[in-house]
Amino acid sequence: MNRTTPPPGRLKAFDPASDAEAVIRLIEDSFNLKGDPESMSIIEQMRQATQRQNAWNALPGSEYRQPGYVWVVDGQVVGNINIISFMDKLRHIALIANVAVKPEFQHLGIATAMTKHALRYARQKRAAEVWLQVSADNVAARNLYAGLGFDSIRRLNNFIFEQGEPKLRSIGNCDPKVFKVTARRLGDWGSQHQWLESAYPPDTRWYASVNFNQFPPLCWLNPLSWDPAGSLTHFALRRAGQLTGIVSWQRGMMKADHLWLALPDTEDQDANTICLLGDFLNNHWQGRVTRVEYPVGRAEAALERLGFRLNRTLEWMKLRKQP
Repeated sequence: MNRTTPPPGRLKAFDPASDAEAVIRLIEDSFNLKGDPESMSIIEQMRQATQRQNAWNALPGSEYRQPGYVWVVDGQVVGNINIISFMDKLRHIALIANVAVKPEFQHLGIATAMTKHALRYARQKRAAEVWLQVSADNVAARNLYAGLGFDSIRRLNNFIFEQGEPKLRSIGNCDPKVFKVTARRLGDWGSQHQWLESAYPPDTRWYASVNFNQFPPLCWLNPLSWDPAGSLTHFALRRAGQLTGIVSWQRGMMKADHLWLALPDTEDQDANTICLLGDFLNNHWQGRVTRVEYPVGRAEAALERLGFRLNRTLEWMKLRKQP
């Protein structure tokens, strides 16, 4: 098809009363979410939120604030896009999300048209930055976004641990005379802070499920660190008395616990990860689904050996500033 040929159909604002179920099914199918318990719980939350919103819209004087847009062909919803706003240090950050097109309508320019509209919307709202996440193996989508001015910033692996018994008892060479796991000490924060900055850079922390202000010791003294999402417990690994890594356990989440790893990017990173997380799984894990997000190329072999399953790999892309 000639690139100047407009795609079939039209863009319209999302209407929860008429479009919600079609959009939910489209997102569920497009991103292959049925095998991911946490993603399916989000799908269910979307359905419940739509039901609440429809009930609110039925009240006199109510006005629905559009969360996104759909592409319609002959009355059928075939595409979807959302623009989600975040505030980071008084700056408006726009995240383009849930870009999905039915397979039979792909390669017709619909995703491009929707994304261009989202970018116009972000400019009108004076967004300081525009970001998106795309599956690392979706070459076509990555090329599309690159052509629209997005640069690849980093890739992150999302691992999931959902095994029951038997628990790990001995894996790797974690000699207790050499390796020791304890509660984090006050003096450990300097190294942990540095390692966290490397693994979870500040420019995308607005998207994280944890409040990073909650990590420092005595954080409860700072009101900005009060986080209802889940409490943190920190475990430190020492090798011959030297700090070699810290894992922060975020528990109390609705569907899954999260682990936030802070280790130096060294040649013994895998061995340290095995000893640190092996101790956690043996002595503290409570049987709940547990997730780890960590940069591509770091501790992958260790996580897989411990029984974590690679759930997906996502690429962060950022719209480059116009000269």
